[in-house]
Amino acid sequence: MNNLFQRLMPFLFLGIMLVVLVAGLILLSYLLIWGAIVGLVLFLIAWIREKFFPTRQLTKSDKKRTSNRIIDHEDK
Repeated sequence: MNNLFQRLMPFLFLGIMLVVLVAGLILLSYLLIWGAIVGLVLFLIAWIREKFFPTRQLTKSDKKRTSNRIIDHEDK
C-alpha cells in the first residue's frame, strides 16, 4: 500500500498544481475584466465631464498676468 501511494504521489501533486493553475487563471481573468470595466467607466466620466465642462484654456493675456518668478529671501 505504501509503495502504491509513493507511485501515485507525483500524479496527485501534478493534479493539485493543475487545479491551482486553472483557478489562478480564472481569478486573473476576472480581475482583468473588472479592471477594464472600471477603467472604461472612469474614462467615460472624464470624457463626458471634459465634453460638457471644458477646462479653461489660458490666453496670452492670462499668461502675461501670471508671473512664474520665485524670489527667495531671508527676513532678518
